[in-house]
Amino acid sequence: MYNLLIDKMKVVNSDPVEYYFYIDDSWKSMNNLIGKNINFIWSGNVFCTCGKKLKKFYRQNFCYECFWNSPQASPSIFKPELCQAHLGVEERDLEWEKKFQLQPHVVYFSVSSGLKVGVTRKNSIETRWIDQGAISGIILAETPNRYLAGKLEVHLKKYFADKTSWTKMLKGDIINVDLIKKKKEVLELVDKEFKSYMIEKNEIKKINFPLKNLPKKIKSISLDKQNIINEKLVGIKGQYLIFESDFVFNVRRHKGYKVEFSIS
Repeated sequence: MYNLLIDKMKVVNSDPVEYYFYIDDSWKSMNNLIGKNINFIWSGNVFCTCGKKLKKFYRQNFCYECFWNSPQASPSIFKPELCQAHLGVEERDLEWEKKFQLQPHVVYFSVSSGLKVGVTRKNSIETRWIDQGAISGIILAETPNRYLAGKLEVHLKKYFADKTSWTKMLKGDIINVDLIKKKKEVLELVDKEFKSYMIEKNEIKKINFPLKNLPKKIKSISLDKQNIINEKLVGIKGQYLIFESDFVFNVRRHKGYKVEFSIS
């Protein structure tokens, strides 16, 4: 029996993707647990990123103070086009915002349930695709900061979707997409101000997930509805644990939940 403070699983893009939970000061492989029973027992406590112990989160895995004051919960995290650090304007913590926003970002296409346009930091592109459950991805453009990437994304969202159907992603119900052809369409659609940021190289990244079985009918389970989960793990995709009886567990949704964790 281990004490586990749930957080997003660490990923390594190998074939298949390798997943890890941080337990007892070390990273434990989740791939090695496929085919075994996973047991979670939740005591009812959650912890904000600031370390505060709560009975429940205020919003989005944050306590009240962090939701309204932390730079990690600021509007520009979810809408990059609102970033202002490149202007020297503070939202909540200018030094933190400069470090986060004033670094290379990429605009990309990924395929998880269908074509999706998105933005992320250049150094986290593969992690982002894996966390989305994408089976492939291609970089469209690279910008020197988050604001410009967000501005380009807003422009492209007029023509391409920016959402993923998580149920279709988990079931493998995926629309086939010619990423190179779609990228060529982008080159014809972008405004002049973005042309210099476009990437000519057409490198498609393929991603393979550790899956023994795919769920046929999605049944989402959460610790809020049942504080004990004991199910056989048959696969991992995105940030979801997939169990034998078509149950799926959203790990990111449970960030900050403290559980007793065991294997049987």
